[in-house]
Amino acid sequence: MKLKNIILTFAVTGLASLGLATTSHAATTVTVAAPNGNSVYVTNTDKGPSGYLGALIKKIDQDLPQYKFKTTFTSQNAVFAGLQSGKYDVALNNSWYNKERFANYYHTRAIGLDDLRLVYRKGGKSANSLAEVAKKNLKLVPVSTDDARYSVIENYNKSHPKNKINLKAIGDQSSADALKEVADGQYDVAIYPYPSYKQIANTAEGKKLTVSKSIGQESPYLLLYKSAKNKKLTEVLNKEIKKLYEDGYLQKLTKKYLYEDTFKLPGAKKNYNAEFNK
Repeated sequence: MKLKNIILTFAVTGLASLGLATTSHAATTVTVAAPNGNSVYVTNTDKGPSGYLGALIKKIDQDLPQYKFKTTFTSQNAVFAGLQSGKYDVALNNSWYNKERFANYYHTRAIGLDDLRLVYRKGGKSANSLAEVAKKNLKLVPVSTDDARYSVIENYNKSHPKNKINLKAIGDQSSADALKEVADGQYDVAIYPYPSYKQIANTAEGKKLTVSKSIGQESPYLLLYKSAKNKKLTEVLNKEIKKLYEDGYLQKLTKKYLYEDTFKLPGAKKNYNAEFNK
């Protein structure tokens, strides 16, 4: 054996005996659950999750090599059933602030900012605020109790006991199906983030509809099952999301997927991440 090889062998063996030799560690798998079917926010494609949240989770996966984020698509109700049981680590959907959920799960910093609107028929009954929906006794499309919009209406009703909206619950329903019911005259109005209207605006049903001015802004957060592993993961995600906000990446996603720069809306700076410390 040549002297050079002898020296190299001795050096590697010595490092190993001292515990200094480099070793590779497998990435920790993070199970992510997402509701399928909304191309703006998240949908399943041949190349994995797509849309605003799909692009975000891919970016996070790329930036955090110590973790491997594996996304499963299921129904909205199944997302939270699985998160509650610990089947999933992370819920990848537009989870706005909800007191009960913030108590039951870990939550990250806000991952975006949504512009909330009312959608109604052209020439039909209209409203530019939740107060008007209640005052005019407009018939609101039922909302799933697992949907963040349900909490928005519920909180409004609690704050306005003398001017309540008739809020009814329903199972999983796509935004396209809900807005079709408004277009067909089954209901007077629906409440959705602006992109939900924009993505169907040029369809036959969408052309029957119009949209109100902005009635508010909501910050979505990632929710995580409570465990020792996920407590650490939440801390790591918070640092990553803060970086993505500060370097303009979240704003870039907003302009690409949400049809407007929601971070430029009046009050956006105040409303973004407003509930993080609750």
